[in-house]
Amino acid sequence: MSNTNGRDDMLATNKRQKEFYNATGSKRKKNLPSRVWSFVRNGLLASYRRNFNISERVYAQHKIWLGDLSDKKVLDLGCLSGNALSVYQAENAKSYTGIDLSETGIAVLKKKLEKAGCTNARAVAVDFLSDAFSETDFDVIYAYGVLHHFENLEVLIDRLNSKLADGGKVIAYDPLNTSFPVKVLRFIYRPFQSDKDWEWPFDEKTVNSFYTHFKVLDVKGVLGKSKYGIPLSLLPLNRKFKNRVIQKWIDQDWNISSEQDIHKCMHVTMLMQKK
Repeated sequence: MSNTNGRDDMLATNKRQKEFYNATGSKRKKNLPSRVWSFVRNGLLASYRRNFNISERVYAQHKIWLGDLSDKKVLDLGCLSGNALSVYQAENAKSYTGIDLSETGIAVLKKKLEKAGCTNARAVAVDFLSDAFSETDFDVIYAYGVLHHFENLEVLIDRLNSKLADGGKVIAYDPLNTSFPVKVLRFIYRPFQSDKDWEWPFDEKTVNSFYTHFKVLDVKGVLGKSKYGIPLSLLPLNRKFKNRVIQKWIDQDWNISSEQDIHKCMHVTMLMQKK
């Protein structure tokens, strides 16, 4: 498939994705398996992350990677109504642009930026792949939970590089489909997934492609060995013992030392630089 055809197919998929994310609350159509997974993700898994400060560690690392933004032009890609660091970036960057497919999400982000007094920031409802989004030379592209929404990796990588300034960086956080238990769960769940047409968790090929086409400056793993801490936390064992073991696993995941170690994790966050 050519890049042009791949891009056209993704633009068509994004129209359906736009309708999905423009719907809110009960209007958003989620089937039973999707609702069950949302319950698990927003319940048990969210509680586990919160108890061990996993998400906070990711955001703190992203702030380190973002560094001094006072002279940086930032693109907040697929930010919907604003992620955890959207306003932070807008307040500190020389120039901030937040984009998403959803007009309803962008409307909310605009209000947040206005409330924060971010005069150097704007929020735009536009498709990253479309000709309507012509801005370039971004020093930073922040993509939290976004890059796995692009099925055609070659198109995505070309587009990222075309939007980055020389030496520009991408900060990404995405789910993986590389460890055996996760592959099994996703294999069972995916046929029933309401948003399966635009959910493509990274596989080994995806990770390898990023290493090939970008200079990977840093990488952190999330929920590798420590994913087994979820059932461990439910066992009737001494709490201090369980917490000590789980924290050790979390630290081991975070300090992965090779590309192969990434594949054991459920999520990965990467700092990549344009070559």
